[in-house]
Amino acid sequence: MRREELLGEVRGTLIKAGFYVSELYSIRSIGFDLVARRDNSLLIIKVLTNIDAISDDVAQELRTLSVLLKGCPLLIGQRSGTGILRDNVVYDRFGIQAITSETFRLHLLEGMPLEVYAAPGGLYVNLDQDKIKQLRTEENISLGSFARSLKVSRRTVQMYEDGMNASVEVAIRIENSLRTNITTPIDILKPPTLKKEVKSTSLETEGFRKFQREIFSILEHVGYKVIPLERAPFEAVSQDKRKILLTCVDEYNKKLLRKAQVISSISKITERHAVLIIDKDINKTSIEGTPLIVKKELKKVRGPEEILDLVLERLYRKK
Repeated sequence: MRREELLGEVRGTLIKAGFYVSELYSIRSIGFDLVARRDNSLLIIKVLTNIDAISDDVAQELRTLSVLLKGCPLLIGQRSGTGILRDNVVYDRFGIQAITSETFRLHLLEGMPLEVYAAPGGLYVNLDQDKIKQLRTEENISLGSFARSLKVSRRTVQMYEDGMNASVEVAIRIENSLRTNITTPIDILKPPTLKKEVKSTSLETEGFRKFQREIFSILEHVGYKVIPLERAPFEAVSQDKRKILLTCVDEYNKKLLRKAQVISSISKITERHAVLIIDKDINKTSIEGTPLIVKKELKKVRGPEEILDLVLERLYRKK
């Protein structure tokens, strides 16, 4: 299956599962293909036929964006460098969970739980450590006899009950011994735990033009923390204490119309305000529903609140 077909299949699954889904687009090389929301679940999805094609840099930006938007990053593909991906198995690439499109369909449309994940050495599951310990104690099974039935050491059993995960083969033996399911499911709709604060990267990144770097500096001067993004339809996420803005910074040209359409779609689905900041006055206050601020206006503002006021005023202004 070609990547375009795979993208269409994934988008179709999301729509059938009740998600609001962004448009498909190909403005430039970007780190994600779709954003989708259902209730409080926000997915930021990258689709690749070969999941090994994702680089560490792309994954890093995808993780950063997911933290900022409180979404869940997800990679969907068909194979890796070592072969075809298994259905109903969760893989990992640079900290991004990866599954097949069929796994995605079964999970969202048929409620198939995800329990198995791939890691060096084989396939593993997350154990319900409290349940294992409780059942073993209730049935008066000693650590020694339990270990012998599982063909592992006493120390290994103790580690399972302390939270260590197990191979699929061992998990099956535990379930046979205790006569019940003892695994905990993997929730691909849950945002990753924030391990550390997202930090701004250098505003001097070569991927941005002089005008864009100048706007980033102005935004920081008025009180925003600016996180530049080289692989998104918008050039940065601007963050203050209360709000974040999907920030598109570009010189006005014919391509900006399509870009504004994409950003408007993403803004609605992520439930985050967006803004277009351009170099010259074009006698408009918005493009495709996305509020517009001109550089000379931006230079006059004194804080994030004034920028947000401009965005809201132009967002809801009737044309």
